[in-house]
Amino acid sequence: MVIDSTLGIARHYYLSEDGNFNNSVGWGSAGVEWHGTVELTEEELKRVHEYADLFGEYNIHSNNCEMFAWYIKTGKRYSGQTQEIRVTKFGAALVQIVQPVHTVRSIKYLEIEKSIVAHLEGNVQEIRQNKLIEEQAKRDDFWAKRDAERLKKSD
Repeated sequence: MVIDSTLGIARHYYLSEDGNFNNSVGWGSAGVEWHGTVELTEEELKRVHEYADLFGEYNIHSNNCEMFAWYIKTGKRYSGQTQEIRVTKFGAALVQIVQPVHTVRSIKYLEIEKSIVAHLEGNVQEIRQNKLIEEQAKRDDFWAKRDAERLKKSD
């Protein structure tokens, strides 16, 4: 069942069995948005998983939540907000210029990049720690030898 809730001048469309946003699947700037549990047919679920690969990143004007909801239910994309209503069509065109967008894929790559950076930072930290330990060992050795030489001379 396609349901909507008003958000400003545009509507947010998502799929839910019970009309509750807490149990829904939708499409937004972060990609596919799952909340709670939603029962979909195998065909609908297939469409959810292929959507980002077929249509790319979220865009309020040309790849929005209403298009996602229609595609999941019917296999065809449609958005009355951007195709029929002038005010929302114009507003969506303006918002798309400044809106940051992410897809499931771009978020996945962002997480991989963060993981690599964290790993490299961990390696750098370990190298720094080992270098400090090595430098301290050299200083300890120097002072131990110096103290040993002083003891020999005093004997």
